[in-house]
Amino acid sequence: MKRWLVLLSIPLLIFDCSNKKKGLLLLPFLGLGDGSSTETKAAAANTGDGTFTVVGLETTDPTQVTTPTETTGGSSGDQTSTTTPGTEVTTPTAPVASTPAPTTVNNETTVVVVDQTNDGNFNFETNITVPVTVVVENESGPVSNAPVTVTETTTTGEPNVVGTGTTDSNGSVTIPISVPPTVTTVEVSIIGVNPTTGEVVEITGSAPVQQPSTGSGSEGTVVVAPVVNVDTTNFQPVNGCVQAVDSDCDGIANVYDEFPEDPSLATTARSGRYTIAFEDMYPSAGDADLNDHSTIFSTEMDKTPTNKVKVIRGTYTHVAKGAGYNHELRLSLDVPTNATVQVSYVDGNGNPWNGCAAASKYTANVVGDCTGGTLNTAQLKRGVLILPSSDKTLFGSKNVPKAGSTFTINDFVRGVTAQVTITFEEPVDLNETKNLVGGHLNYFLAINQKTDGVFRQIYRPGYFKDSKGKDSFIDKNGFPWAIIVPGVFNHPTEGDDIRKPSTSGYIFFNSWMHSNGVAHKDWYLHVDQIPAPNRPSYVVRVSDFYADNGFSAYLLKAVRKNAFEVSASLIVVGAALGFLMKKRLEKQQAA
Repeated sequence: MKRWLVLLSIPLLIFDCSNKKKGLLLLPFLGLGDGSSTETKAAAANTGDGTFTVVGLETTDPTQVTTPTETTGGSSGDQTSTTTPGTEVTTPTAPVASTPAPTTVNNETTVVVVDQTNDGNFNFETNITVPVTVVVENESGPVSNAPVTVTETTTTGEPNVVGTGTTDSNGSVTIPISVPPTVTTVEVSIIGVNPTTGEVVEITGSAPVQQPSTGSGSEGTVVVAPVVNVDTTNFQPVNGCVQAVDSDCDGIANVYDEFPEDPSLATTARSGRYTIAFEDMYPSAGDADLNDHSTIFSTEMDKTPTNKVKVIRGTYTHVAKGAGYNHELRLSLDVPTNATVQVSYVDGNGNPWNGCAAASKYTANVVGDCTGGTLNTAQLKRGVLILPSSDKTLFGSKNVPKAGSTFTINDFVRGVTAQVTITFEEPVDLNETKNLVGGHLNYFLAINQKTDGVFRQIYRPGYFKDSKGKDSFIDKNGFPWAIIVPGVFNHPTEGDDIRKPSTSGYIFFNSWMHSNGVAHKDWYLHVDQIPAPNRPSYVVRVSDFYADNGFSAYLLKAVRKNAFEVSASLIVVGAALGFLMKKRLEKQQAA
């Protein structure tokens, strides 16, 4: 359905160009793939009141039902694993009432404030990480083996699956999620069947993951862990698989399944757009301007029904090099299986770029640099090359002027873009061995400067601790050498400490930092950037220069996967264009 919505939108977009109310039809698509939602957009997308409702999906039929061969459940998030559709069984085992009755639902949601400060050691995560717990009961008690899906719509403008799970023998499942700070509520879906009617039903509603902080002098929001207690009547798990609802019988309903014909894959988790920015003077604190190496990126992860990752796809564009050192961006993966890596590069104009091989390398004993190939576990942990040496990938430019300098779109240089696909031989749980911190993968910077004969490497906070138990990549004043920011980050101008309000465009960064991430989680959206004789510009407006091609990228993916539908859509587009041109010509002739 989602792919048809995108394809059918093409005629609407074209019609929109001839409509006097330009832009109105484009609104549903403005958020696709950018991950840089504003507060207003987030509020509009997350106004759920927490009320859960029942939606009918399909009526069960013996010819549509197959029996699962293996069932795993519980708070670990495991899903039902089933055979390929084809085995016929009888209707649900629960007794059918003489008088059909509807499924009803009452819910009560409680929340507990979650400590996001890493036990007092704030690690500068902009994402919020929180467990979502769902407890389902019916007239007879706990409902086990009910599939639960958690989604959010703020990041990409459409339902984005952030976690799945199956209720255990206590009717409970806890699903850990990580979402941008603009997400204040998530949507919860529970699939089951009404035993009196044979109808497959979906219980849907929303739950908060942030709420306004309270108390004297409080501001901003606090992260909360919701516990959703759902009390139902005439609701139980589906006995087997209704193929009209779940074609591949993997426990994920078609409406949420990106691979409805493949029981080994279920969902694609999309990060939206982020920026990773580094200071490169480690182990010195540097000037804290977070512009020595900056890359805009987005990722997708194809996941199994048990939340394991089979494929990682990423797009990475180099946009800043405010340093004298050269650096390479890598991704470390500590996983128990080999992987096939595919990588390609384009320059700022989208043309193939072949400069990777000639670029210096600062990480030893890694194969597949620039060309891809099969990497073993040790090589994956050592680091997959994302962007090679920064003296090559930004073509000698920096995109980091001095404060007050004139810097326009004509001065901005769009660096090399890497397109990387990593396919694991076996699906992996990335939550193990710190592959993920704050919902983000373990990216690191390798530098052309050595300590004890080894090129230095810089990581984000949360990955390493020193002998005293302190984070190795937060300096003595509590500032990190790397940070990931939602959306396109407008980095500070050269030498301007982001922590100093007098020389920083980010007026709420300090409040966010000193509150351990409680106040002003959206600090990166608030920039004091009004030029004046005594107030020069302290921020490079990368977001004004960096063209957003999120919708185009999404459409291209649809073209690759759905050539027939695209061809049909292009026929519709041609007919629509011909009709509009004919009408316009008739009007001109009539005039």
